[in-house]
Amino acid sequence: LSPMFQIGEVAHKLRLNSQTLYFYEQIGLIPIPQRTEAGYRLFGEADIDRLAFISRAKALELSLNEIKEFLTLRDRKML
Repeated sequence: LSPMFQIGEVAHKLRLNSQTLYFYEQIGLIPIPQRTEAGYRLFGEADIDRLAFISRAKALELSLNEIKEFLTLRDRKML
């Protein structure tokens, strides 16, 4: 069983604002995360890898729409 991380831990690890993660969830860049019984969001390694990719793509000045298109293609390929 792989470890799960709460949003604050993920934000700190990736040097992102927690609000950024909420926003990425809202616009569909990341899948809706699992939740604890108390309702806290939980992120696994695949989520962290995806968020790291988004951060790198943003650093290369790709738009969020371009990133979303790429991730959609990638997700389809993985099915």
